[in-house]
Amino acid sequence: MTGPRSLGLRSDVMVLGELAQVEDHSDRIVLRTPSEPDFWFGNMVIFRSPRIEPAAQIARFQADLPDVRHITLVWDVPGMAEGPEFAQFTRLGFEIDRCDVLTLSGAINRSSPPDGIEIRPVEDAADWEQVIALQVQTGVADGHVLKDYLPYIRKRFAARQRQVSQGWGRWFGAFDGPTLVGDLGIFVGEGTARFQDVETAQSHRRRGICAALVCAGLDWAARYDPDAVPVIVANVDGQAGRVYRRCGFTLSETLVAVVRPPDGAKIAAD
Repeated sequence: MTGPRSLGLRSDVMVLGELAQVEDHSDRIVLRTPSEPDFWFGNMVIFRSPRIEPAAQIARFQADLPDVRHITLVWDVPGMAEGPEFAQFTRLGFEIDRCDVLTLSGAINRSSPPDGIEIRPVEDAADWEQVIALQVQTGVADGHVLKDYLPYIRKRFAARQRQVSQGWGRWFGAFDGPTLVGDLGIFVGEGTARFQDVETAQSHRRRGICAALVCAGLDWAARYDPDAVPVIVANVDGQAGRVYRRCGFTLSETLVAVVRPPDGAKIAAD
């Protein structure tokens, strides 16, 4: 038995690092993040086969992860298409999550930050508070409920700060004067450099800030491990994916997951 075949899923597990518990079975992989039970894609069952069996697969998740409130199922089948059988999940209250896994094999199409914007690492407590605030702001705009999302993001980014302090990741911010208007993380391990949580404030979108952040992250990763393959995961047909393609990223694989969030929660768009 081995870990996931999918580059996207392998880099998901890599980024979690010591936070994750990975249970490897012949038919599935069970991923748990005990410190973050509400992290939907940190607590999921990854099926090795492309078979779609809603009742059995939901029951399998509930047996493997009985203490979490959501259900996340994903298939370790790079290039899997969303067939008509997924309608069964929709009828059961699931949302379909379709992602492109993008990689960079050559030089990036470089982009400088716009005038007045400084790109630099996020380092002190005040910077991290701004990161949390921006992540919450964009998450709520995408449909998350503030009272649930704020504590989730605080816990999620406490873990991010610990990981960055260990040296194998960095978080970068785009600052307009003292104000954070964009940010992203990047983590390097097991031959990949995986970008995480790319956000730009609504007031500063379509100005090239996201592309400049990606360049800064890639420069750091290239110094850390010149051979690491840069990986970004984006929602299919989303604006973020178009930005990454303009940077030079190309499609490596597609992934399909289904998520049934806790009551009142919603999957955020990219």
